[in-house]
Amino acid sequence: MRHFIAIAILAAGTPAMAQDAAELVVAKEVLTRLQPLSFEKRREYCGYVGYNADGIMIATKPVAGDQASCGAPFPRDIAVTASYHTHGDFDAGYFNEVPSVVDMEGDAEFYMNGYVSTPGGRMWFIDSRLLVAYQVCGIGCLPTALGFQKGKDGDIADVYGYDALREKLGNYTRSP
Repeated sequence: MRHFIAIAILAAGTPAMAQDAAELVVAKEVLTRLQPLSFEKRREYCGYVGYNADGIMIATKPVAGDQASCGAPFPRDIAVTASYHTHGDFDAGYFNEVPSVVDMEGDAEFYMNGYVSTPGGRMWFIDSRLLVAYQVCGIGCLPTALGFQKGKDGDIADVYGYDALREKLGNYTRSP
């Protein structure tokens, strides 16, 4: 159902979602490919989505981060429209299933939107202009980590504004 909602919102051209369907398709493809590697290596992977010189929407080669962060160098050969990153493998000491406040702030700092995948197989879109995270698709729409524990993070809403996300996460931090 969420998938159809996301497509309907995209088709309606609302500024609250991705610039176009091609961006969403490329982001979902790259995150789908990265999920198993991210789980196996227990680390985040990140990069960018944008238009190449031929006007084709592409994803940059992913960069490996660590267990809780990732930083890809900004590409000079594409017109970037969004960032992407995985959340790594399931970790009971971490709030796995929503984008972090740092994810949202990082995208906003560089005036770009973002996509985040979770160990539960969720995909999120971060609108950095509105500071809102939208769940594009729910549990299992992308590959899911073997140790994923459904419900561990409580109820997960479809949409979080910046303040609601801060409230959801509270002072929750990743354990070392």
